[in-house]
Amino acid sequence: MELFKDIAKFKDNVALLSDNYNPVSYNEILIHSEKIKEHLNERTLILVISENSVGSIISYISCLRNNCVVLLIDIKTKKKDILKLIKIYRPEFIMAPINIIKSYLEISNIKKKIFNYGLCETGIKNSLILNKELCLLLPTSGSLGSPKFVRLSKNNLLFNCRSILKYLEIKTSHRSLTTMPSSYSYMLSIINTYLYSGASIFVENKSILQREFWENYKKNKITSFSGVPYIFETLIKLGFEKILTKNLREITQAGGKLNTETQKKIADICKKNKIKFFIMYGQTEASPRISYLDSKFASKKIGSIGKAVPGTQMWLEDLNQKIIKKPNQIGELKIKGKNVSLGYSYKFEDLNNKDENKGVLRTGDLAFFDKDNFYFLKGRKDRIIKIFGNRLSLDELEAKMNEIGFSLICNVEGNKIKVFFEKEYNIIDLKNKISEVSNQNSSIFDFKLIKKIPRTSSDKIDYKKLNTL
Repeated sequence: MELFKDIAKFKDNVALLSDNYNPVSYNEILIHSEKIKEHLNERTLILVISENSVGSIISYISCLRNNCVVLLIDIKTKKKDILKLIKIYRPEFIMAPINIIKSYLEISNIKKKIFNYGLCETGIKNSLILNKELCLLLPTSGSLGSPKFVRLSKNNLLFNCRSILKYLEIKTSHRSLTTMPSSYSYMLSIINTYLYSGASIFVENKSILQREFWENYKKNKITSFSGVPYIFETLIKLGFEKILTKNLREITQAGGKLNTETQKKIADICKKNKIKFFIMYGQTEASPRISYLDSKFASKKIGSIGKAVPGTQMWLEDLNQKIIKKPNQIGELKIKGKNVSLGYSYKFEDLNNKDENKGVLRTGDLAFFDKDNFYFLKGRKDRIIKIFGNRLSLDELEAKMNEIGFSLICNVEGNKIKVFFEKEYNIIDLKNKISEVSNQNSSIFDFKLIKKIPRTSSDKIDYKKLNTL
């Protein structure tokens, strides 16, 4: 069975709401899907240029329902990168906002319209038979236009969706909203689980910094709010009471590690207001959810990513790839499950490749588990460096400096650790503290005050851009 094959049973239930259109029912989505089918052959590769709009989400669902393969990219991807991806991946069709089709792609022959989206042919013809299990290609680099994509199967999406539903228990009366780009794997998994369950989504394209966002949030009686650390850290500054309504039943967080202070604050607020607070960990390569911290442990296990989602195994290996069996020892996190992707693709010819991961993923994340088998992340393998023969975790250094009042980001360039910060600190004090915390001479650090930490389209820190500042 495939992800959206059974949504007909929800009939006239509202699926999508937005500022721009009347509510869209599941029956209406099915009608659009059938009309799209008239123009497509099964197993066709379709480039979907994604945004947070009703047309975009229906386009995505229609392609999957019609057994096509979706190459999903964010609307913020630059024109030159879109054209480059078309050349590398050779999609026979494109679904995108009509204005982009006409201006960027200079195509006037639109086969079908779905709200503000259009379906058009590229004129490319392919004879390659795509892997029969393949259904979705997700970027590994946000909107940067890299040709590296994660190959996800029908079973990957369905299995992970069902795993999530075993602990979130989404009902048809529940409603979420888009707080992140819909091409981002975390946001996409929310869309998948809510529409698979017959629930509804308010399709929001405004920022949490805009007044209209909160007006829509209250008016549409949102029951679930989700975000990455940056969203919640911003909310704490804005005033977390904005999120608290009588309709809110749960908050979910993923996409990186929350700092300890923010997590404690949210956990306390949720406990006081009887709101469930789930912390989750995942990777696009795992469709994307890997683990979750049950709401009842939100205050008791601060900093933990919890335990594996139902049906997935999680363990640690040391430098010799031996399984770690004792608590509080750091190793690389590995997982096994039907949510593990088929592998990567770099060009069109890779789309008939078989399953390269065989259900096992080496995450590249370092972690430990405590005596109760709750897992805690300690950073990325590629964020551990050697300076003058000493190993140093940049993630851990950032976390420790944050605990003593210095919010900063560290990156490496040559034999120097570059330290970036948005708030003006006393440099002598900062040098002394970072030297003390890291046990390194302050001469190995370069300090730079910047206006804003660069972020990707999914609000993660853009480390590549940092060193260009």
